[in-house]
Amino acid sequence: MPKRILFGLDDSDTAYEALRKLGALLAPADVHLHLLHAAPETSHFHPGELSTLSGEPGVWKNTQKEQAEAILKRADQLLRQLGFTPARIKQEFTLRCANAAQEILAAGERQAPAAIAIARRGRSGVKRFFLGSTTTQVCQYAEKVPVWVLGSRPLEPPHVLVALDESPYADRMATHVGEHFGGLPGTRVTLFHVLAAKPPGFWDDGHILGETEQAERDRTVVQWRNGQERKTADLFNQAKEKLTAAGVREENIAVVRQAMAAGIARDILAEAARGGYNILVFGRRGTSAIREFTLGSRAAKMLHSPSELTVILVG
Repeated sequence: MPKRILFGLDDSDTAYEALRKLGALLAPADVHLHLLHAAPETSHFHPGELSTLSGEPGVWKNTQKEQAEAILKRADQLLRQLGFTPARIKQEFTLRCANAAQEILAAGERQAPAAIAIARRGRSGVKRFFLGSTTTQVCQYAEKVPVWVLGSRPLEPPHVLVALDESPYADRMATHVGEHFGGLPGTRVTLFHVLAAKPPGFWDDGHILGETEQAERDRTVVQWRNGQERKTADLFNQAKEKLTAAGVREENIAVVRQAMAAGIARDILAEAARGGYNILVFGRRGTSAIREFTLGSRAAKMLHSPSELTVILVG
């Protein structure tokens, strides 16, 4: 059964460019795209747009409908040029939408797609390295469906950085990457883990240790680190098995672990910057027990970083 991705579309150039990159990546795959355009309330129109409408509500509604159809038609033509057949494209629009993010989230609940995809920014003129408000809300509240926030870098061939930890998201991330990128030509995946320098219970509390205490603490830290490395080795092996089973060539899977330097989120972003990746995958939360529907602090930092990568947030 083909996978389905829900794409939130507005009339911005960034949205069409994001769709073009996504379409070019997925054209050879067995993936259907559901295009959703949420036409804004007239009060949300950009300056100058209202001046083109008369005062009759029916005229406004018809104009909105025509604009929505034109936006979807342009997107449909773009995908067909990339090799999508009409059967792989579904179109939907809603009129007088007060909140585009809510419409996208509601569609995600109804349809249960494999993922929601959206451009990093939409119509706003704010600098591109800030997430748009619609994108931010979708990422915040899409608890169950992975969200792809499409950056400016081309997605072909996929070079994926997967930020693994010991949370339940690790298995879901490996599964998601395998299902969507395993069958694509040239896919490379790096499994990346940042190991805390020492267990939280042994962070500096201001107490000056004697020689015996220091030696005991050093032994405990070494034992803890060895245990963590064994755990992460199992984590990496399980992820590699899922990826190779999904079609990723074993020689195209790298494993990188490092001790924490600047902080886990910063270390992941540093690896993303120097490694030539075009896709970064991470979980909504780490190992924290805080309720799942809130984004973890690491996820929020990586999501809002000034990056050109496509980021995939797995719930």
